[in-house]
Amino acid sequence: MRVLKAAVAALLIVTFGACKKQEQAAPPSNTDTTASTATTSTTTTSTPMPQKPKIQATPETVKQAEDKLQTNAERDRRMFATLTFDEFKAKVFKEPFEGGKYIVNGDTTIANEKQLREFYEQNVKPPQTTRLILAQIGGLDQKWNQDQKKKLTYCVSNTFGSHHADVVAQMASATGEWEKWADVHYIYDSSQDANCVATNAAVVFDVRPVNVNGEYLARAFFPNEPRVNRNVLIDDSSFELQPGEKLQLVGILRHELGHTLGWRHEHTRPQAGTCFEDPDWVELTTYDAFSVMHYPQCNGKGDWSLTLTDKDKNGAACVYGPHPGFTIDQNIITNMAKCAAGPTVAPPPGAPKTETFSNQSVAKDAQKAYGPFAVAANSQFTAKMSGTGDPDLYVRFDSVPGQRSYDCRPFIDGADEVCALTVPSNAKQAFVMVRGFANGNYELQVTHVAPQ
Repeated sequence: MRVLKAAVAALLIVTFGACKKQEQAAPPSNTDTTASTATTSTTTTSTPMPQKPKIQATPETVKQAEDKLQTNAERDRRMFATLTFDEFKAKVFKEPFEGGKYIVNGDTTIANEKQLREFYEQNVKPPQTTRLILAQIGGLDQKWNQDQKKKLTYCVSNTFGSHHADVVAQMASATGEWEKWADVHYIYDSSQDANCVATNAAVVFDVRPVNVNGEYLARAFFPNEPRVNRNVLIDDSSFELQPGEKLQLVGILRHELGHTLGWRHEHTRPQAGTCFEDPDWVELTTYDAFSVMHYPQCNGKGDWSLTLTDKDKNGAACVYGPHPGFTIDQNIITNMAKCAAGPTVAPPPGAPKTETFSNQSVAKDAQKAYGPFAVAANSQFTAKMSGTGDPDLYVRFDSVPGQRSYDCRPFIDGADEVCALTVPSNAKQAFVMVRGFANGNYELQVTHVAPQ
């Protein structure tokens, strides 16, 4: 299995894959067809996926895959480092509806142009580094906290129409697969289906249909993203997959729900030899070419059924604690420091305290500091900002945050931002900063639990 995801999404555009339907002008001539990293306009929709023979993930076959793919890695990195921002932006698909996001690596989202530009400056131009992959921001793992991981509520929009019941069933199957191994719990709230939209704060995320003409089959989000960005969107093309093919909606959702837990694409690792993204991840296991998070067309060695491997199962159990009855194989985990102490971590005693800072303002490129706030290890820390203009919220434990050093920074358009974090076990203080991307007026609320 991979890695936790980092602050933003991924670098390269993938034409199709685990989350985007393959489009070809003619049937493939062999079983080694892979996707280009450029966008194609060919539009035949009934061509079946290439048939890749199933290969067992033995140590020998994994080693062979690594040896075969490693030689292409540096070549691809050099090629994409030559793009200007405008050239990079021109290659990135943007969803053609209100609030639409930039899509990279087939199904990974970037909320707006200011995040896309920052992503380009930090990740496209610099050389890539080598690790496995749980997402990170500023060195802090991007995962649900101990309270949130058991309350991952979602709705399924009634606008799916005749597909609604099928989506409900496939979501139940896909969420249940992750719940078998990790101590997480997804909760379907059907009472919210009639108002299953991005602004519905009664659920953690929404599941909705879109029509992006097969630009992707589905896309999701990472745990650090604000509510408005927490959506699982399923393209109409996902309902046109041929019966009997390996690639089906339930497999696509298993992959997408991996993102919602914080998993990066496995093929961002150099061993894949293509489809590189960025260095914002941390290793949990050795490279897994068979992972549910690895696109088959990105030199993956699995088939299109997109099932969880032993590394996927153990990596998820490591980060969130094992589901009762499942024991982590410590021979699989290469980074035991990232493993949870157990199925749950009890919050410390003490009542939360909320401090409110009203009538605040910040000018463009100026910044204001708040704190430090005394915090108890493993407690919940929340900073919530609302207002007008475009101020940006930053949080960091034990040090003052900066533009490039923080543990949380939503970095969305507007003034409504929230950072909700579990305090690390070794942290004693939290610092908050508000910086003006543009002029802003706001109110800030900070809720924390002080040590006893």
